[in-house]
Amino acid sequence: MYELPDIRWIVDRAGAVDTIIAFANAIDAQDWQKLRSHLAGERDIDSSEF
Repeated sequence: MYELPDIRWIVDRAGAVDTIIAFANAIDAQDWQKLRSHLAGERDIDSSEF
């Protein structure tokens, strides 16, 4: 029988593959709105303490 970590790995991998395929399809179709939906929003980073 499969252990939970084995199943979790398969589910995580399938999610990553789905995201990459959707990203590539949006680029191929030049659907920039769909492409933006797969990207993270803008973030402000304070690098003054680095």
